[in-house]
Amino acid sequence: MKKVICFDLEGPLSPMDYAYEVMKFIPAGDRVFEVISRYDDILTLEQRANYESGDTLKLIVPFLKCGAFKVLPSEARQVLICGNSEEADFKKISDRAILVNGAKELISRLRQGGWQVFIISTSYEHHALRIARRLGVSRANVFCTKFPLGLYRKEIDERSLLIVDSARDFIASDLWIKNLSSGKKDKEIKEFLDEFFWGEVTSDTEIKKSFGDIRVMGGARKVEALKKIAERSGVLLENLAAVGDSITDFKMLQAVDGAGGLAIVFNGNEYALPYGTVGLATTNIMDLRKILDAWKRGGREAVKVVIRKTKPVMAGPYYHWLVGKTQQELSEILKIHKKFRKMVRKEAAKLG
Repeated sequence: MKKVICFDLEGPLSPMDYAYEVMKFIPAGDRVFEVISRYDDILTLEQRANYESGDTLKLIVPFLKCGAFKVLPSEARQVLICGNSEEADFKKISDRAILVNGAKELISRLRQGGWQVFIISTSYEHHALRIARRLGVSRANVFCTKFPLGLYRKEIDERSLLIVDSARDFIASDLWIKNLSSGKKDKEIKEFLDEFFWGEVTSDTEIKKSFGDIRVMGGARKVEALKKIAERSGVLLENLAAVGDSITDFKMLQAVDGAGGLAIVFNGNEYALPYGTVGLATTNIMDLRKILDAWKRGGREAVKVVIRKTKPVMAGPYYHWLVGKTQQELSEILKIHKKFRKMVRKEAAKLG
């Protein structure tokens, strides 16, 4: 059996949520991102037509674009990010991203052992490729969100600036709360952002044009990438291992597990955990090696045996066979995953 594994990037390989960090360089950008991330969860769960989990990365574009320009007395525009401001240079933010403990060693050993390693990431291309290079994964093996940085250097009209600035202020002051996952603001968030992104107010502005053509690598598009990888590698989905942790990964995990492959949830949240074959909660992804060795040796049954024989210790790792688990059992496993997710991903752990 050929050995093929596909990793999500943000979470399993690098704890940083790159887009979240980039948004922090505009006024109230962190709050805007958190609200739009919650909106992404809402639309994904209601199965909004023509919307995929992870489309947050295109919805934040109007705010990034407007936040990148400063109105000067001459009415000219000065780019504040993507070039002229060293502090906020996208690539420098990417360079600050750390790797999950054991990630580089795991991928190195997998490649030495004959595994084909791929990354399927929602993240913007310039970030995904930089992290992949540090991990030793070739550019050809990375599937991610293509996004031209030059977009930010284009001028934006005054009307669009005013609309976005007003929306940003309202989101930060009226829609954001510390615990967005409580759902207390869901109705207001949905009503306001439905109108902002898809309503008449922005229909004929640069706002709609700024994100309309961006195709984010999330949700069903990750499944499309899986199928391309399987075809290219000459294997079936049942021969693939996939590693994910969040709402953008659940369709990928579901597809692999449903085909009889190995879907691994690494420090997952409530959106990913129900769709995995195996759960791994740990601060070091090298702990995944035991599972992958067992799978290569004897398939899913061998993995079940290894998990059954491995006694958990308080510091981790925690292995769980997820197939067939009841809702109550998953709830208990989720508590463990949330604990390790917070330790590894810090502030980004709260995002869907």
